[in-house]
Amino acid sequence: RARDRNRTNATASSSAAAAEGPSATPTRREGSQGEAQQTTPTTTPPAGRKKGGTKRTKQAMPKSSNKKKTFRYKPGTVALREIRHFQKTTKLLIPAASFIREVRSVTQIFAPPDVTRWTAEALMAIQEAAEDFLIGLFSDAML
Repeated sequence: RARDRNRTNATASSSAAAAEGPSATPTRREGSQGEAQQTTPTTTPPAGRKKGGTKRTKQAMPKSSNKKKTFRYKPGTVALREIRHFQKTTKLLIPAASFIREVRSVTQIFAPPDVTRWTAEALMAIQEAAEDFLIGLFSDAML
């Protein structure tokens, strides 16, 4: 009998609370005879505030499908390796064919029309001198 009375009071109070809006008191769920009763709060947070207090939650990054991250050196590491490599080598850095083409085009502009032929040794000497000049210019500029 006491249980029936509690049941009718609970339904009456919940219908009254539903008419008034959310309340700060928890409501009780009715279970079967052998189960313990559970309470669930029906409070809503005040307007303007977020749930969770002041803690910031990190956004979950989407998991990639087992793709391995590509390895990258720190900035400048590869540049220093290339500098050491090119300091050790003695070969010419400018491609010979494009350098010879430029020498011939400059010759046509500045030289008299009868100078059109170059020996291979002369072209190699001009290329070595030009690269030596550029290397000195870049090292003076600290590039």
